Amino acid sequence: MNEIEIKFLNVDAAAVESKLLSLGAQKVYDHLFEEWIFQKPEGADSRGRVRVRAEKDKTTVAYKETTKKTSEGNVEIEFSVSDQEQAVQFMQKLGIPLVRHQQKRRIHFLLNNVEIDIDFWPKIPPLIEIEGKTLDELEYVAKQLGFEMKDTCTLDALQIIQDVYHVDLASVREYIFD
Repeated sequence: MNEIEIKFLNVDAAAVESKLLSLGAQKVYDHLFEEWIFQKPEGADSRGRVRVRAEKDKTTVAYKETTKKTSEGNVEIEFSVSDQEQAVQFMQKLGIPLVRHQQKRRIHFLLNNVEIDIDFWPKIPPLIEIEGKTLDELEYVAKQLGFEMKDTCTLDALQIIQDVYHVDLASVREYIFD
């Protein structure tokens, strides 16, 4: 399955949340995620990685690649598992090296079948991620929120954190809130 998304950086999270609610968006949750990122060295070219994510009431495992701009769609295969600790152990037993444990806070909204997330990562300003089935859908929602497509960021979270905000994730095993 391809994942099509766009992002806007350095946003006023409270203003975006207020605008979403005024547009009739459904606030689905506000959670802190715990994530474990695994990657084999040979996966670096396609930026292929496995993520185990523990949320408030569920755990998922995802394989993701970033070979194109995020607005063009990239491979993401995701499924639920019943036990986060066993999922992490499973990856380790497969010999896929753990790169990093990380946290992020996400406020998740739905508006006209489009997912809008306000993401908070350690040490960087909040960002907005808009995900849907077509770029036209994403552009429509972005405009409703007052964003212009010329300001779109099509990098993935790792690229944003490292390349835009210059946080060296390659040198840390824990990227968590203090």
